[in-house]
Amino acid sequence: MASPETRSAPTTQRGIPGPRSTRAAGPAAFAVDVSQPACHTLLVEVGGDVDLVTAPRLAEIVEHRLRGPVTLLVLDLSEVTFLGTAGLTVLVETQQAAARRGTALRVTGTGTRPVERALRAAGMLHSLPTADEPAEDVVLRHVAEQNTMPARW
Repeated sequence: MASPETRSAPTTQRGIPGPRSTRAAGPAAFAVDVSQPACHTLLVEVGGDVDLVTAPRLAEIVEHRLRGPVTLLVLDLSEVTFLGTAGLTVLVETQQAAARRGTALRVTGTGTRPVERALRAAGMLHSLPTADEPAEDVVLRHVAEQNTMPARW
């Protein structure tokens, strides 16, 4: 058997070369994990490709969860492998919805290559309320701040 470098690529029915890899090409699995690590705090961890197909699901999940009493929404994008224009739209809409409800929004994981690249291309790199620290640290800091604030009478 020839080495992968010298072996010709398999062809499809139309004679177009197919991928040399045996791994199936395709989008990374989309996943959203929502947790409430503290009272009135939501952590939404997103993974995989956020594109035209998956962005509506993310928007639906975030919109549904923001209906309750939430003071902090942390959107963790550290596991996102692709962020398309539909995903960017969800980010803008989430930012607007959080502002209307008086909910603080922090977006983490924006330093990963796919996310940073998309935000930079859209001119949004500095328009989102980002945090350079892990999502868990943002939540812990928020909880500590809530516990040290004097009670409002």
